[in-house]
Order: sequence, then C-alpha cells, then structure tokens
Amino acid sequence: MVRHVPVPLAVLAALTVALLTVACNRSRNTGTSSAGAASEQSSAPPAIRYEDHVWAGGISPPTGELRNPHEGDTDNARAGGRLFTAMNCDGCHGDAGTGWVGPSLADGRWRYGGRDEEIFSSIFYGRPRGMPAYGGVIGSEGVWMLVNYLKSLPKPDVVPTESWIETPASAGAKNTIKSNLVMGQSGGKVDFETLLRNNGCSACHAIDRKVVGPAFRDVAAKYRRQSNAEQRLIESVKNGSEGLWGDVPMPPNSSVTDEDLHRIVKKILSLK
Repeated sequence: MVRHVPVPLAVLAALTVALLTVACNRSRNTGTSSAGAASEQSSAPPAIRYEDHVWAGGISPPTGELRNPHEGDTDNARAGGRLFTAMNCDGCHGDAGTGWVGPSLADGRWRYGGRDEEIFSSIFYGRPRGMPAYGGVIGSEGVWMLVNYLKSLPKPDVVPTESWIETPASAGAKNTIKSNLVMGQSGGKVDFETLLRNNGCSACHAIDRKVVGPAFRDVAAKYRRQSNAEQRLIESVKNGSEGLWGDVPMPPNSSVTDEDLHRIVKKILSLK
C-alpha cells in the first residue's frame, strides 16, 4: 500500500517547477514508452541487482528491472540541480555534491554502487548511518532528477584518499577536529548555524520553517514544557525517532559529539 506523505510547500514548488521544465522533453526519451514510464513511476520501484551480489548456489533470484527514463536528458539534470538545492542536499553533501558532512557525490566513488538504479535506490530508500529516504517526499520523478544531476557532475582532478570505512579511532579523531573547528570561530564562541551545518542538522531542518523535518522553533515549543525536556530531546537526536513529526523518521545521529549535541539541544530549547 502506498502512503501519502505531506510535502512541504517549498519542496512542492521546487519539484513542480522542475517537472514543468522537463515535461516537454519526455517525448525524446527512447528507452521507455510513455505508458511504461507512467506505470513504473506510479508504484514502488523494484528491487535491483548489485554488481557485487553473491548468488547462493550460483542462482540469482528474480528481480525487477529499474531503468532511468531520463538518461542523458540535460534539462532533467539541470532540474535535479535545482532540486538538490531546494531539498538542502548540499547541507550534508556540499556545494555541487563535493562533500561536507556527508560523502562526496561527485568523485566517482560509491559505497552502494554508482549505476543509475543503484544511486536511485540509495536516494529513494535511504541508507544506514544518516541518509534519509526521500522517495516518500519527492517521488520517483524527483529522485531520477537527482540521479541525473549527480551523474552530470564533473569528477574533480584530485579526490580525497580517505576511506568510507570508518574505524572507531578515525571517527573520534574526525569528531574532535570538527568540534575544534566550530569552537575556533568567533573567538571561541559557538555560532549556532555553523554548528548545525557542521553536524548535518541543516540538511533537514531550519530554525523558523519546516524543511524535511520540523522547524526548530516548533521542536522547542513541543519539548519545552515537558519534564526532563533536554534529556528527551538529546535521546531523540542521538538515537533517532519515528512518528513524532508525521511519517518522515528522524535518523540516528551517533556521530555528533556529546559536547556539540548538548550545545545544539540547549540552543533549540531556548528558541521562542
């Protein structure tokens, strides 16, 4: 059964403009018929095969075929670039997907596969450790726009050599460096918006408006009058939650240092 998720007005407006931009180019797509594309986009996408899957007994299970209906469509890719900004994807993945709190999406290295359908699955269904599932918010058409935008990005001449496989030691070192960088601004005083951005919070939240998650002022209003409000909110941020703000879950944020987490929560609860 397909669930309908309320879409923020800003996101709806951006997606509407993007869809109108590419609508006139639909007839140029040759890989999929209009009827086939409509059928594919109206239901949940099928499971896909990854190149590194291992088949038990050498026998692959049946899987559906997921094809990019807008492959090579430059207008669709440009619309995806606008949607990338509207959805605050750059809040985690940096300008033009070059990497920030989240990994680079432009260096050609993919943890979960870099084929169109593999990137689609990562965006539509999300991934562990902080990547939300956006399929319920922007739908298949919006996800394909993002896929085509990412595939259109030029690879940088020099890419970081850091592995995405994180050890406890490297995680602790990165968190210490990140915290020190934030503390080093404004004479040692923490800039709240910088703290949010450096910890990936601004990818889904804003202070006074709903993005993917609720506005921080609304969070403050909900928690402020509860007993032990600070600890409740800390646990919700660190461990994640579901059902508190509609159908979109809050992913766990275990990589945020305790020091940063307490500063963020205290500031949120002080908002009026």
